[in-house]
Amino acid sequence: MECIEYEIKHAIEHMMETNYPRKKLWDMDSKVPELIRGIRAGDDAVVIGKKVINMEGPYPLKLGSKTALIHTSCDVVAMGAKPLYAMDAIQAQNEEEIKMAVDGLKKQSIGLNIPIVGGNTQTEKELKSCVSVVVFGELICDKVITDGGAQAGDTIIMLGHPVEGDIGGRVQKAKNKFDTFLKILENDVEVHACKDASRGGWLCNILEMLAKAKKGIRINAIPYPRATRYLGTYLVCMDEDNLNDAINIAIDNRCPIIPFGKITEERTFKIGNKEYISEEKMNNIIKEFPYKY
Repeated sequence: MECIEYEIKHAIEHMMETNYPRKKLWDMDSKVPELIRGIRAGDDAVVIGKKVINMEGPYPLKLGSKTALIHTSCDVVAMGAKPLYAMDAIQAQNEEEIKMAVDGLKKQSIGLNIPIVGGNTQTEKELKSCVSVVVFGELICDKVITDGGAQAGDTIIMLGHPVEGDIGGRVQKAKNKFDTFLKILENDVEVHACKDASRGGWLCNILEMLAKAKKGIRINAIPYPRATRYLGTYLVCMDEDNLNDAINIAIDNRCPIIPFGKITEERTFKIGNKEYISEEKMNNIIKEFPYKY
């Protein structure tokens, strides 16, 4: 595992990147009466009524052709919603790049059963080639799964395969995780929080979950050795009493599930018996975060 102190420093810096736009747009939430989760929450997606919407990108065009729809859908499912359809925006240099992007997005769309129903494609020569995707979903239950709902005593698990490889492999791994997580919710397993271990890796995303929940953690296993690598897995917090039910569902779906820590009331970050973030430092992180729950 990398030097954990350096990775924690990197993770905290990454967490603060969206502070300015969030503060600047803070009052926008009040303009949408049906809004449940918006700019103030800073969650994985936006929730309006039962609709869950997420936008990601711009991705470099080659990467986006392999993963843009997968990654964008991931945050919709994390909040407890089934993705329904998507739109894309493609900037390419020529017809060959357009074909690469569209062919890759179509493979993702068919594999995940998320139709792409519209969007925009352009070839502005002075712009870099990239792609963005927006996914629209709908909650499968009345409850929204937030990334800041962890409770003291919760077990935290990593769910799913790291999403990597060719398009087919990425789609299969992502769909396996989506189906398993939604099945957990459909079977009334109470989940308190969920977040995608995306950019910043499991370490950064755990820290963000803790800052929003105003809690700490004691980690007793390492779910993946590279703490800040993009994984595409889920970080899920639930009561320990519900863990066996979640494990049984994951086994039935042949989906990896790794319990690796406990959420604590004490606002510290510990791995084993070593404290990496003190209560004072964690309180400062919480204070600097502009989120409102």
